[in-house]
Amino acid sequence: MRQGQRLWDELHQLGYTFTWKRGILTYGGVIGLSLLLGVFFRLSGGYVAVLCVFCILMLPFFIRNLYRQKYEQQRFAEVNIYMEQFLYSFQKSGKILTTLEDVASLFSQGQMYSLLQQAISFIRHTYGEDQVSEKALDLIGEEYGVPQMTTIHRFALQVEKNGGAYSDAILLLLDARRLWEDRVAEFWKEKRRRRVQVMMSVLVSLLLCSVFFFVADHVSLDISGYTVTQVTTLCTLLLDLVIFYVADCRLAVGFAEEIYDDEALLRQYKKVRACARTGRKSLGVSIARKKVSRAMRIRFPQWLMEVSLLLQSENVQVAIMRSYEDAPLLLKPELKLLIERLKKQPTELEPYLLFLQDYPLPEVQSSMKMLYSISEGTGGNAGNQIADIIRRNERLLDQAQKMKNEDALAGMYALFLAPQLTGGAKLLADMMMFFYALVANALVL
Repeated sequence: MRQGQRLWDELHQLGYTFTWKRGILTYGGVIGLSLLLGVFFRLSGGYVAVLCVFCILMLPFFIRNLYRQKYEQQRFAEVNIYMEQFLYSFQKSGKILTTLEDVASLFSQGQMYSLLQQAISFIRHTYGEDQVSEKALDLIGEEYGVPQMTTIHRFALQVEKNGGAYSDAILLLLDARRLWEDRVAEFWKEKRRRRVQVMMSVLVSLLLCSVFFFVADHVSLDISGYTVTQVTTLCTLLLDLVIFYVADCRLAVGFAEEIYDDEALLRQYKKVRACARTGRKSLGVSIARKKVSRAMRIRFPQWLMEVSLLLQSENVQVAIMRSYEDAPLLLKPELKLLIERLKKQPTELEPYLLFLQDYPLPEVQSSMKMLYSISEGTGGNAGNQIADIIRRNERLLDQAQKMKNEDALAGMYALFLAPQLTGGAKLLADMMMFFYALVANALVL
């Protein structure tokens, strides 16, 4: 009972409004469809009743998936508009409060509008507290849970705190936002295609269920009345419905890409480092290294963006040292080691090459070599070089995330095949009953 109440509460939060008229039409349609399936597959009254009850019980869950998808699409639109306008507005003002006020003018209602009003009010009316702007931005970032939004917020806070030329960095972030938008849109397009594939697979399975009925009719046999036929028909219909529901659940997930828990990852980082230094092989260390590597690949460009801002007024070594305070938590242990090595060997390449050496991240090694080149004055324009590094890292991140999206959909192939297995099992049962009816009929004659 309590679980059912939670389901209806969630539907209400997602925007579903229940009315008696809508309820009667929806449930009436489900019952009508169940009766049609029962007639088509020649189910007797008791089996039709079971099918109707099961479909009625499943209906709220399908409605939830439908409204989840609509809700996530709305959230995606809000986040996309917010990030784009935030960057354009911040490019003009360089002030977080002014930027939030500009962005708020684009929203008249909804969750984003409410959060923007809260953030603006918090900045305007909070006195005697530290990190007011950061806490205000966290009101928005924590609600949506989008890593790209977090990166933009960190960038804005860094600019407001340290100043510096940031127009080129804004262009880089706009480019990263476009990549994210295209990637999410493509992911959703692929999810819609996979949903259609599973639906077509279910329909083919249902057609297989009816083949032997028509074959038997052709030779004047009726196998639909056998208990085995009735039970297998009902089980196939119910299993196909469950299979489609599982696929629908997996395809109704949100647009936000993975958020990493830096504190948990920091523990895994220490575990990997301890094993690397002692030469011991600990259970699960390879999995931990893989998880930390994936997170490092995201955190590194964020840190690099902060360094690029500091390089407007500082040399490389000082920029790295000053970046430590606001660096992502996961990177701080490695940054601390890097800073210590730079103090001992300020003009050597080795400290740069040792940064994140325990992880298979060739893009990091390439970027650190470029930073060394800038520090020694052997490269070209430092701003252009940093921009090239960040742009290359963003492209690599985009490719990695696309591969992850493909992995997330890889399991859908099993759900595509599953209805064919249920249909095949039903076909085999009908075949056995068909030959049984032929033998029984021959014996009678």
